Amino acid sequence: MLKISPLNKKDFPQAMEILNEELGKNRVRSANFLLKKFKQFPKFFIGVYLDKELIGIICGFPREDYLLISELAIDSRFHRRNFGRKLVEEFEEVAKKENYNKINVGAQDESVGFYSSLRFEPFLLIQFNEKDYSKGDFKNFDIIRYALGIIEVKTKECDIPKLIKLRKKYPKAYFQYIFTKKIK
Repeated sequence: MLKISPLNKKDFPQAMEILNEELGKNRVRSANFLLKKFKQFPKFFIGVYLDKELIGIICGFPREDYLLISELAIDSRFHRRNFGRKLVEEFEEVAKKENYNKINVGAQDESVGFYSSLRFEPFLLIQFNEKDYSKGDFKNFDIIRYALGIIEVKTKECDIPKLIKLRKKYPKAYFQYIFTKKIK
């Protein structure tokens, strides 16, 4: 039996194991950081359970003017069964109940198709140290927002080969597609 529900406190260590196993070196946030966020915002930590076994997790927390999906992982034994989609849909429902109107998520390159399929809209995030680059180095981009060392670039689609070329051209900058979805 499949069940999607808030993560039980006792299942937090297993959730971190799933994140470690599935995201490995691509994992951005530590277990300690996520534990603090879990204690603050437990409603945004949702598990998918199959016959009472935790097989996937979505984690998130509020940011300035949006709700962030910080991690999403499904045990590899259960990939390609729409469990990730179900977790995102449940996350959206919780966000609506909590009166958030926007969700953002940073996607690994191999996940851009997944978020596009869920009708999230992409933009390109460029992060850099002002010692290495300036805003002028990125003047050919369609910049929608700039803050010290952070540029958001308007894009209609995700082009991974182009992203790889940009990473080579600007090796000291960080490039990632961020996806956003307005919810009602």
